[in-house]
Amino acid sequence: MTISKISAAVLVAVAPVVAHAQLNQIFGALHSAQYAVTEAKQLLPQQSGQDSMQDDQKLVAQAQAQQATMQQQAQQQEQQDNATYRAAMDQRKKAALLQAQREQAEQDQKDIQKYRESQQRDQQEAQQQLDAARKVIEICPDLANTKYNRAEQFIRCRNKGMSEEQEMTYVGGFPLLAQAYLSSMVQDVFEDGVSDPARGKAITDYYLACAKRGTPCARPKW
Repeated sequence: MTISKISAAVLVAVAPVVAHAQLNQIFGALHSAQYAVTEAKQLLPQQSGQDSMQDDQKLVAQAQAQQATMQQQAQQQEQQDNATYRAAMDQRKKAALLQAQREQAEQDQKDIQKYRESQQRDQQEAQQQLDAARKVIEICPDLANTKYNRAEQFIRCRNKGMSEEQEMTYVGGFPLLAQAYLSSMVQDVFEDGVSDPARGKAITDYYLACAKRGTPCARPKW
């Protein structure tokens, strides 16, 4: 056997042993590395979990602070809105009150003007009626002759040709309350054809009694 063959044989015999030892070293190194990684993994999550918890706490604190700020801002905004609303309502009430006062003042002014115009019309009508009554008196002065009672005045002027309408015009110069009773006298005189002046006293006394009582008179037959 040559040396080269012996060496080859030794290598063949030794190679499995060396290979096995190298594999053991490799497996050992891998195991050590795996253990180290495992240990690192076990440590890292714990540290990471603590950091995450701290971060969560910070986030919660920030959220709470933000929420408190938002609530405070919301309260301030609500107070401001309420103040603005109350101010607007007060302003609206004042404006409505002023408008109502202006409208009432304008309406009062219109009512006063209407009343004045009505008074003027009444005065003008009264004056016109008075002027007309005076003209009727000029036709028959007996209507103003105080020697005769009212009904006798009407009878005498009727006998002189004065119409019922003319005598009613004369009655229109008196106050409204008196007109009701005087016009009844004129109607009785003309409707019943009373021509005797002496009958005038009974007619006058009858209607004067009704006027004193303030009651209407039933029309009698004269």
